[in-house]
Amino acid sequence: MQRIHIRTALAEIDQHEENGQGRAFSLQYHKTDGSRGSKPAVRKGGLSGVGPAASPTSGGFRYKVKEKGTLQLVDCATNKSFALKIILLTHFNGQRILHA
Repeated sequence: MQRIHIRTALAEIDQHEENGQGRAFSLQYHKTDGSRGSKPAVRKGGLSGVGPAASPTSGGFRYKVKEKGTLQLVDCATNKSFALKIILLTHFNGQRILHA
C-alpha cells in the first residue's frame, strides 16, 4: 500500500481546480467512537476560506486549519459541510497517511 505524509495530503487538499472549486478527493478516518468512516468524494469547503478572501475588516471569517487542527469539508454527494479532525485521518485517495 502506498503511503503519504500528512503534510503532503494537506497540501493536496488545499489545491483548487481552474474554476476555483476545491479538488475532490476521498478520505478514510476514525470516528470519535472508535469506528471507521469514509467519504468517497469530498472537497475543501465550509469555513476554510474557500471563495472570496475574508479579512478582519470585511467582517468575514477565515478558518485557521493549523491552529484548530480541523478540516472544514463538503461532501460532494450531499453538498453538506462537515468538520473532521486532522489527527483522525487514516487514508487520503487510497494512500495510508503517515502522521509522524
